[in-house]
Amino acid sequence: MTRQTKTRRAKTRRAKTKQVIMLGMTVVLTAGLSACSDFRRAIGEGKSAPDEFQVVVRAPLSLPPGFGDSPEDIVKSSQTSGVNAQASTANLLGSQTVEGSEFAGLFDFSGVPDDIRTKVDEETYGIQLEKRLPLQTLFGGVPDVGPVLDKMAEDLRLRKARLAGQAPTEGGTKAIDPASDQPLTVN
Repeated sequence: MTRQTKTRRAKTRRAKTKQVIMLGMTVVLTAGLSACSDFRRAIGEGKSAPDEFQVVVRAPLSLPPGFGDSPEDIVKSSQTSGVNAQASTANLLGSQTVEGSEFAGLFDFSGVPDDIRTKVDEETYGIQLEKRLPLQTLFGGVPDVGPVLDKMAEDLRLRKARLAGQAPTEGGTKAIDPASDQPLTVN
């Protein structure tokens, strides 16, 4: 054997010995630390028992309202509260009596916009985009419903609005109708 071969073998032997020693030290340290209660508690293995000598101050118990009422008082309050509840409901709904009012009389439909269906469809389109599968999100797969946002035109609109001192919500959102490839504005 040559001298170079002997030195290589000696270096290899030292490296292996060093690795074995490091592995042994790691095993000993891990076993030693796992026996420590603080280490066990830190990694979630140990149980933490409550301190039985710790004093905890709690608020005193209180009785619910009306607990000391007699049965006669309860009967009287239930008879009067029924009348008060109907009167307050009628007052809240803006009618004279609750019994005589019809559905149309209970609700004011004058505040409902005429294009409510369009607005609901636009919101539904947003929900459908959010509920796509991850593969559809990665590989496109935009559902064939409603307009698609025109990124460049919308970015330009937002920049112009910022320069003009307008709110970003003023004006319509620039979009493209995928069926006709025509630009449109969504309000």
